[in-house]
Amino acid sequence: MDEDGEVKRFVYDDWDIRICLDAATADGQTSGHADLLLGGEHKCRISLSGRFAGADGACDTLERKARGWVDDWKSREHSGDTHFAAL
Repeated sequence: MDEDGEVKRFVYDDWDIRICLDAATADGQTSGHADLLLGGEHKCRISLSGRFAGADGACDTLERKARGWVDDWKSREHSGDTHFAAL
Protein backbone atom coordinates (compact mmCIF):
# COMPACT_ATOMS: atom_id res chain seq x y z
CA MET A 1 0.00 0.00 0.00
CA ASP A 2 2.95 2.34 0.56
CA GLU A 3 6.73 2.51 0.79
CA ASP A 4 6.68 1.51 4.49
CA GLY A 5 5.67 -2.02 3.55
CA GLU A 6 2.02 -1.54 4.49
CA VAL A 7 0.06 -4.55 3.26
CA LYS A 8 -3.25 -4.16 5.07
CA ARG A 9 -5.32 -1.52 6.82
CA PHE A 10 -8.58 -2.04 8.70
CA VAL A 11 -10.71 -0.72 11.56
CA TYR A 12 -11.47 -2.85 14.61
CA ASP A 13 -13.58 -1.51 17.51
CA ASP A 14 -12.74 2.14 16.67
CA TRP A 15 -9.02 1.36 16.31
CA ASP A 16 -7.26 1.92 12.98
CA ILE A 17 -4.81 -0.92 12.42
CA ARG A 18 -2.04 -0.83 9.81
CA ILE A 19 0.00 -3.93 9.08
CA CYS A 20 3.46 -3.57 7.53
CA LEU A 21 5.78 -6.38 6.42
CA ASP A 22 9.40 -6.43 5.35
CA ALA A 23 10.53 -8.65 2.49
CA ALA A 24 11.12 -12.25 3.55
CA THR A 25 14.66 -13.57 3.54
CA ALA A 26 15.70 -16.58 1.46
CA ASP A 27 15.20 -18.88 4.46
CA GLY A 28 11.62 -17.64 5.06
CA GLN A 29 12.33 -15.27 7.95
CA THR A 30 9.75 -12.47 7.92
CA SER A 31 9.48 -9.40 10.11
CA GLY A 32 6.86 -6.72 10.36
CA HIS A 33 4.64 -4.77 12.69
CA ALA A 34 1.10 -3.61 13.32
CA ASP A 35 0.52 0.02 14.24
CA LEU A 36 -2.60 0.67 16.31
CA LEU A 37 -4.15 4.13 16.24
CA LEU A 38 -7.06 5.45 18.29
CA GLY A 39 -8.63 8.76 17.33
CA GLY A 40 -5.90 9.24 14.74
CA GLU A 41 -3.13 8.99 17.37
CA HIS A 42 -0.53 6.24 17.35
CA LYS A 43 -0.94 4.25 20.59
CA CYS A 44 0.78 0.90 20.11
CA ARG A 45 3.13 -1.05 17.85
CA ILE A 46 3.16 -4.84 17.84
CA SER A 47 6.31 -6.38 16.35
CA LEU A 48 6.64 -9.75 14.67
CA SER A 49 9.58 -11.82 13.53
CA GLY A 50 9.53 -15.47 12.55
CA ARG A 51 9.27 -18.06 9.82
CA PHE A 52 6.04 -18.15 7.85
CA ALA A 53 4.96 -20.02 4.73
CA GLY A 54 4.31 -16.65 3.10
CA ALA A 55 3.36 -13.04 3.63
CA ASP A 56 -0.29 -14.03 4.16
CA GLY A 57 0.63 -16.10 7.22
CA ALA A 58 2.64 -13.25 8.74
CA CYS A 59 -0.14 -10.76 7.98
CA ASP A 60 -2.77 -13.05 9.53
CA THR A 61 -0.63 -13.48 12.66
CA LEU A 62 -0.20 -9.72 13.08
CA GLU A 63 -3.91 -9.14 12.52
CA ARG A 64 -4.80 -11.74 15.16
CA LYS A 65 -2.30 -10.24 17.64
CA ALA A 66 -3.60 -6.70 17.02
CA ARG A 67 -7.24 -7.73 17.51
CA GLY A 68 -6.25 -9.61 20.67
CA TRP A 69 -4.42 -6.58 22.03
CA VAL A 70 -7.46 -4.35 21.45
CA ASP A 71 -9.77 -6.93 23.06
CA ASP A 72 -7.46 -7.19 26.07
CA TRP A 73 -7.18 -3.40 26.41
CA LYS A 74 -10.96 -2.98 26.21
CA SER A 75 -11.53 -5.70 28.83
CA ARG A 76 -9.51 -3.84 31.49
CA GLU A 77 -10.91 -1.13 33.71
CA HIS A 78 -9.62 2.34 32.79
CA SER A 79 -9.91 4.85 35.58
CA GLY A 80 -8.11 7.82 37.04
CA ASP A 81 -5.28 9.46 35.17
CA THR A 82 -3.99 6.38 33.37
CA HIS A 83 -3.34 7.36 29.78
CA PHE A 84 -1.11 6.20 26.98
CA ALA A 85 2.44 7.50 26.98
CA ALA A 86 3.57 9.39 23.88
CA LEU A 87 5.33 7.14 21.38
